[in-house]
Amino acid sequence: MQISVYVALALLVLTAIGYLVGRRQAFVAAAGRPSELHSLPSYYGYYLALWTGVPALILLALYGLTGTSLVNTLAMGELEREAAPLIRAYDTQLAQDPDLSRLNDAIAQLEADAQVARSELDKARRDGGEVAAYQRSLGDLTVELNRLQGEISQVQDRIAASIAVRAPDNLAGDRARAGFEYWRATPDRRDLFLTDARALAFGEGFASRNSSALIAAGDAMRPWDEMFRWSSAGLAMAMALGGLTWMRRQITVTFRARNRLEGVVSFALFAMSGIAILTTLGIVLSLLFESIRFFAAIDWRIHEFLFGLQWSPQIAIRADQVGQTGAFGAVPLFAGTALITLVAMCVAVPVGLFAAIYLSEYASSRFRAIAKPVLEILAGVPTVVYGFFALLTVGPFIRDAAVLLGYEDAVTQSALSAGLVMGIMIIPFVSSLSDDVINAVPQSLRDGAYAMGATKSEAVRHVVLPAALPGIVGAILLAVSRAIGETMIVVMAAGQGANLTANPLESVTTITVQIVMLITGDQEFESAKTLSAFALALVLFALTLFLNIAALRVVERFRERYE
Repeated sequence: MQISVYVALALLVLTAIGYLVGRRQAFVAAAGRPSELHSLPSYYGYYLALWTGVPALILLALYGLTGTSLVNTLAMGELEREAAPLIRAYDTQLAQDPDLSRLNDAIAQLEADAQVARSELDKARRDGGEVAAYQRSLGDLTVELNRLQGEISQVQDRIAASIAVRAPDNLAGDRARAGFEYWRATPDRRDLFLTDARALAFGEGFASRNSSALIAAGDAMRPWDEMFRWSSAGLAMAMALGGLTWMRRQITVTFRARNRLEGVVSFALFAMSGIAILTTLGIVLSLLFESIRFFAAIDWRIHEFLFGLQWSPQIAIRADQVGQTGAFGAVPLFAGTALITLVAMCVAVPVGLFAAIYLSEYASSRFRAIAKPVLEILAGVPTVVYGFFALLTVGPFIRDAAVLLGYEDAVTQSALSAGLVMGIMIIPFVSSLSDDVINAVPQSLRDGAYAMGATKSEAVRHVVLPAALPGIVGAILLAVSRAIGETMIVVMAAGQGANLTANPLESVTTITVQIVMLITGDQEFESAKTLSAFALALVLFALTLFLNIAALRVVERFRERYE
């Protein structure tokens, strides 16, 4: 890695030299008369510096992104070829082992029984029959299947250990054993194997274990790593010097350096725009593909997900797991999100909008200079602080007030507590943006309203606010999106229970909270429970898109156009 750092520093120096050389060459080409040049001398310097440094730096960046994986692939491919005799012996013993054959037959029978049980369970659900017995049967089959798969892994490990240990040295050295171990490993075990080998070979972190196979794998990586490291460094320097030499010869009096440079900048801006669009497309496609996997895992019961009234994503794998129903009805999450967002907007929109109107139209400049920064301090407070405030102050106050008014079932964690504190947090989003938009309305519109006899309040209601409506709607939409996406306040102030209720004094949860709970910790990304997080995220994306479309329609319907 030090070589790459030194080469990058050298390239920066060459880039600066390229600028100076290009500028000097422009003066030489014009015989000391810059007015004869097509472009300013600095454009020639920038253009030469661009061709000196950018291609070489791009090459180094590509090596940094792909060099490690390329070295790992080539080194481990070499070791796997040396391990071919061990792999053939391992496959032969697997095919001849009677225990493995017996276990595979038992697994095939269990999978057939499980398929029948799933069919019966789906039929019972459609007919409204009793499903508990089928769920217990399916849980028993799953437990037995996991046990048999564990026995198969033990048999495979026993055969692999016997082959790796008993193979003669002329058939299997440390390199061959390393290739055999890597070939047998699962994808996550392969990543750990490569990480440990690189840690032992290059000191990249700490290895979780040390073995002769890992040392052999690291030794196999070193030649490839050195070759790619030095070749990429030499090629980068050659490209920089070549670009400097070649483009220096192109500098003449008629050379259109400014046009060429602006073309490169335009292409760079286009590329950045394309990256933003492709990133959005990638996010959407990733959500879509994983959501398809989720719906396939629950047998395409999309209606149950969108309209089901019970959310319990835990799937039972044992008969004694009571309550782990695997119900994916997301309506309680949608309702909780809507309830907390509604409470937050009832606080943030009126307070924020009225504050913006007062600060922009009625307050003195001295008061505005003090009040607006103080108001915007709320936006800089961490959300966890708001969560503590809601849990320790607002929640107990609301509970005590509800009990005092006769509502005995009030709890500390409630939708009202989370919504109120979230609304306070969102006030600066509405007030600051709305204030900027209102101030951007031309003063001539206000003067025209006053000339027609309107009072200040009438001018604000009938002229200023309609003219500022697009920006105000945008501010409110941003506040809604912020409320929908908030997690920490909801976790601490509203709880995590998926309750379907319209009572703001009860505990609820939101979509974002459930997404965090589903994908954090040690999760298996093949299970319907974890994949349901992507389906929830897709619904959240669709909801945000709908809000944007609705906001555009509102703006088109009510905005005032002034020529």
